[in-house]
Amino acid sequence: MTNNADKSYKRIIIVIGLALGMLLAALDTMIVSTAMPEISSKLGGASLYSWVFSAYMLTSTVTVPLYGKMADMIGRKKVYLFALLVFLMGSILCGFANTMWQLVVFRAIQGIGAGGVIPLAVTIAGDLYTVEKRGKIQGLFSTMWAVAGISGPVIGGWMVEHFHWSWIFWINAPVGLLAVVGTLHFHEQVQEKRIAIDLLGVVLLTSSITFFLFATLSKNLLEIAGLLLLCGLLLWRFIVVEKRSSSPLIQLSLFKNPMIKWVNLTTVLVTMGTFALPSFIPLFAQDVLDFNPMMSGLVLLGQVAGWNLMSIPTGKLILRYGYKNLIVVGILFLTLSMVFLFFMGEQMGFWLLTLDMFFMGLGFGLSMTSFIIGVQEAVGWNQRGISTSIQMFSRSIGQTVGITMIGWMMNLFGDQDQSTGFHAVFLVALTISLVSLAISLKIPVKQDYVQK
Repeated sequence: MTNNADKSYKRIIIVIGLALGMLLAALDTMIVSTAMPEISSKLGGASLYSWVFSAYMLTSTVTVPLYGKMADMIGRKKVYLFALLVFLMGSILCGFANTMWQLVVFRAIQGIGAGGVIPLAVTIAGDLYTVEKRGKIQGLFSTMWAVAGISGPVIGGWMVEHFHWSWIFWINAPVGLLAVVGTLHFHEQVQEKRIAIDLLGVVLLTSSITFFLFATLSKNLLEIAGLLLLCGLLLWRFIVVEKRSSSPLIQLSLFKNPMIKWVNLTTVLVTMGTFALPSFIPLFAQDVLDFNPMMSGLVLLGQVAGWNLMSIPTGKLILRYGYKNLIVVGILFLTLSMVFLFFMGEQMGFWLLTLDMFFMGLGFGLSMTSFIIGVQEAVGWNQRGISTSIQMFSRSIGQTVGITMIGWMMNLFGDQDQSTGFHAVFLVALTISLVSLAISLKIPVKQDYVQK
């Protein structure tokens, strides 16, 4: 596959379009997290609070490998534009939601688009630039996440206080259209390929996670047990199908590599225990600590600052101290932040909670960056893309389950007292952090088996 974007000004326009698409997906997550307490109070259906995030994460997770294969078959541009337009359609529909169930469905549509926006933006940038120049472009994309992290909570809180909550979704339309215009300048010559798509694997995995989500809504023990049993059976069947498939959704054979196996298992636990929490911190700040929407959003800036501060030097630190040591230290930071949340809880003021989020950000900056570099360096060049996609998939699965689990616990313990519900959530998150710390000790120190 080749492209004809030879003129530098066209490349600049294309990259701006790709960066705006990246900003769109990143900004949406931060704004929605800040605005959800207000949305929930207006639409009702507090039991579905976590589903607004889970539905988005579910569809965006399972569609990532599908977008990659479709891009190889019919071209990056067509698939990327399709993903952008689906994301925008879902955003507009979210703004018109009148019930929480409608919002959940429309967020699922939005997630279908998001599953292609981020990975395909990176792929198109790779088509445009040589290896030597890709570093700067990836730096630009990372900056978009930083901009979203800093501005998202502020924009979300400001919009909720001064406008109707629906505008947090409708604001995506002008930004998304600019991203579409920029991408239209990208031209490519496509040699169509026939690539099998593991649709059965997609159906089994999606169904398994969906049954798990429904189990979290029920308060009948027999019903919960039945739904969890169906979830387990479908997950088992998914693994069997993946082992036999000639074009699996997830290449399970890579898990024979010790680094791939233990890093991804640690990733699932870390994202399940703490990565999902920031989505609920604004709710904790407003309903338990009585912060206003603006202050509850600003608290998340602590996490953003810590993450960006620590992720920048992590590459150099890895060369000096190794993946395992940085991952363990990162999880220690996360565990420390959970200790403060569990024991301090209702006694936290704005600055103490922001400081706690800062420690959480330090942990994410160290661990998440080490995770991704570790799995990339654990394989040869020809498998680096596959190992990276598995790492992102593990992160998404952990976050999806974590968000769902938090929602279930809030429904179970927080019906009459939100403080009790969050206290239970913090205890479980602290426990999972300790388990992930123990599992991280299994990560190999040296990579003597890596094929360079």
